Amino acid sequence: MTADGPLPKIIGMKRIKPVGMAAVIFLIFGLSAYAILSSDEKAILFPSGAVIVAELADTPETREKGLMFRESLPKGGGLLFIFEVAKPYRFWMKNCKFPIDIIWINEAKEVVYIAKDAPPCTGDPCPTYGPKNEAALYVLEVAAGFSVKEGVKIGTKLQF
Repeated sequence: MTADGPLPKIIGMKRIKPVGMAAVIFLIFGLSAYAILSSDEKAILFPSGAVIVAELADTPETREKGLMFRESLPKGGGLLFIFEVAKPYRFWMKNCKFPIDIIWINEAKEVVYIAKDAPPCTGDPCPTYGPKNEAALYVLEVAAGFSVKEGVKIGTKLQF
């Protein structure tokens, strides 16, 4: 039955415009995505509307391992490093098998530095990536090219 049929007239419903319906669907599915995250995942929303479902690296062990020895990241996935203290952390790509973008984020959840398309390390010593002075409380690793595709730059504000 459509919104123009007799049922809406009986219960006082108004016809929902396509744009309104799209917003309702987005809210239902968008909020349900947050509800199905495990306790070791966090949804990160970018101004472009892109959402990264990031695994959390919030212990010394998970931060040390990072993405080492993995074959790839799932589509729309990432790894969010959470530190106790904001500092200009340096990262390397030892034992990583694919290039990534690495995004440093401060306490206000603003991007302070980006290493785009960081390649896997092919020999010792591995190069390191990171800001010289900008302190970050979080570092997000995502698929290579994500930053360019979604227009992420220094100062971009994220939600999580």
